[in-house]
Amino acid sequence: MGDLEDLLAGLDGFEWDGGNSDKNWRRHEVRQAETEQALLNTPLVCAADTHRGGEPRFIALGQSDAGRLLAVVFTVRGTRIRVISARAMSKKSATFMAKLQQSPKPIPAFKSEAEERRFWETHDSTDYVDWSSARPARFPKLKPSTETISLRLPAGLLADLKALANKQDVPYQSLLKVFLADRVAREWRALRPDSARANQAAKPKTRVRQKPESKLKPRNRAARG
Repeated sequence: MGDLEDLLAGLDGFEWDGGNSDKNWRRHEVRQAETEQALLNTPLVCAADTHRGGEPRFIALGQSDAGRLLAVVFTVRGTRIRVISARAMSKKSATFMAKLQQSPKPIPAFKSEAEERRFWETHDSTDYVDWSSARPARFPKLKPSTETISLRLPAGLLADLKALANKQDVPYQSLLKVFLADRVAREWRALRPDSARANQAAKPKTRVRQKPESKLKPRNRAARG
């Protein structure tokens, strides 16, 4: 696992192009930003495809900012991650602990990324990956993809933003990105109620202790009559 950790530690960005930028959205409604978030957030577990020769493949289970559980298949090109497939994590993946003792199936050889992408669209990673060997993963140098935009703000709003940034001792552009990311994540959570329910179900339920009958207040007999 040490070699895998060293490899992940040196990655600093993503490689997106016409071959992989929009296919996951069209087929699984997984946005590019969600895919990057799943690899940037914690917890994240990652396993290498040891059956493959040539270009390595990695399979990761992670969570987007909006709490969506995703399974991501990717390869490494230099210091960048090239995503092959990203889809919502299946129930089997979410409960893969129950299958850790089973021997995984060999992953077939693919002639192209398109063929590989089609395979992962219909097959679950828990049948092909020994997740018992997976460990929490981190990409300490990885940065999300960015684009430069021109944005006009009301002067008063910009002044307030700069004042808040000054109090927190951060650049106002960085604070603006934090505010936008938080609001966008909240909006996506609202559009995906299943994610919110899943997170709520994962929280331990608090039991309400019933008072002993001896400590209950006696009922008003006059009111009963």
